[in-house]
Amino acid sequence: MKPLRAVAIALALALAVLLGASLFADVGKLRAAASDYPWWRLAPAAALVLGNYALRTVRFRYYLSALGVLVSWSEAALVFTAGFLFTVTPGKMGEVVKGWLLQRRRGASVTDVASSVVAERFTDVVGLLAIAAVGVAETGAHRQLFWIVVALCLAFLLAVAHPRLVPATLVRLGPALHKLPKGEQIKSTIGRIHAILLQLCQPKRLLIGVALAALAWLLEAIAFRVLLDGLGAQAGLGSAIVVYAMATLFGAVSMLPGGVGSTEAVMVALLLQPDLGLQLDVPRATLATLLIRFATLWFGVGMGALCFGPAQRKPLSQQH
Repeated sequence: MKPLRAVAIALALALAVLLGASLFADVGKLRAAASDYPWWRLAPAAALVLGNYALRTVRFRYYLSALGVLVSWSEAALVFTAGFLFTVTPGKMGEVVKGWLLQRRRGASVTDVASSVVAERFTDVVGLLAIAAVGVAETGAHRQLFWIVVALCLAFLLAVAHPRLVPATLVRLGPALHKLPKGEQIKSTIGRIHAILLQLCQPKRLLIGVALAALAWLLEAIAFRVLLDGLGAQAGLGSAIVVYAMATLFGAVSMLPGGVGSTEAVMVALLLQPDLGLQLDVPRATLATLLIRFATLWFGVGMGALCFGPAQRKPLSQQH
């Protein structure tokens, strides 16, 4: 894992987003909106985002314990936060690096930990849908998109929860997999991932994961509302929830690293929609997007950079 490369990629993408936003909103108007902004609002927004990280760390440790990987709260927080450094790198490295770090520190299976991260991402999506339902009910906006994502989540859950669907599919694909390099290893890995997801998506664990995710993402939606209030945005929390949840979901399904570019574009477009009643112009909508992405994505990448070095070291009990 190369942290300096990850930092370089993050800086390059951040500058690209800032340049694109400046061109879209007009540099002069964006600068004027920024000069009038009460920047103290970033502090409570960042505190709410830290609450999001804390709740997701609780879920991370809960899933690890279900897999027999026992770590302290501080170690779970350290490893979980370190993964943020690779959020914007290609190939979803932020998901894999947690497994690599826990293999290095505790001898855990990279496949097992990475599979638990897949379960985390699923509960993230369902949690976002749960809070989006509140906003959609309040505003009546984007109901069709909401139900499409719900249907996709149900399809994923049914595929995972069915004990024989994935194994039967692997049997049918067996002849084709045998022809591939490391085909047996691929088949074995997929089977192991399915077994872990089946274990973590049991009703109790699924409900706990979704509840923690919903509360965590609600904190970030509230942070977004705090930042929007500094721009004189109208409407209430429901509109902020709809914009934040829908843009975040779109960024996730776009498969772009960290949703960079796609999340910002959708967020600005949603902020400008008259039916949500926020009444923002282009410069203020663009600034609101830059602010929440700084308070969430880029803040997290920075924290990951600080934590990655310590996270690579083995616990004192294992050092010789």
